[in-house]
Amino acid sequence: MDAIVVGTDGSPGAEAAVRKVIELAGGSGATVHLVCAYPGKSTLERIGMTARQETVDLRGVAADLLARDERRLVDAGFTVEKYAREGDPAQTIVDVAGDAKADLIVIGAHGNTGTRRFMLGGVAGKLAHHAPKSLMIVRED
Repeated sequence: MDAIVVGTDGSPGAEAAVRKVIELAGGSGATVHLVCAYPGKSTLERIGMTARQETVDLRGVAADLLARDERRLVDAGFTVEKYAREGDPAQTIVDVAGDAKADLIVIGAHGNTGTRRFMLGGVAGKLAHHAPKSLMIVRED
């Protein structure tokens, strides 16, 4: 296995996915393509017609999540490529998997449930139907 795509959003399920990749492929020399998708601004936010006063740098939050998981994967012997992209999580993962010619896609069974979720519900279902390669859905331990 040369290329593995891992979707992350900081949730316990995503953390379990990272642990499973380390357990199954640690030391193999594979490249892990670590993906964190975040939602874009709403139409009202883009034109400045919203009550929201402070902006949240979701790209920065995604980069922080990626850096945390990157360290764990590098320590386990993987080469890591990181992708913080705005958009639909399932489509972003499919796009990265295609570009990277991934052998395997790994995601957690459930995404975050906070006020701003990165991997919105249904990601596993969408990937089950559209993933270009094998898909592993990991449940929390």
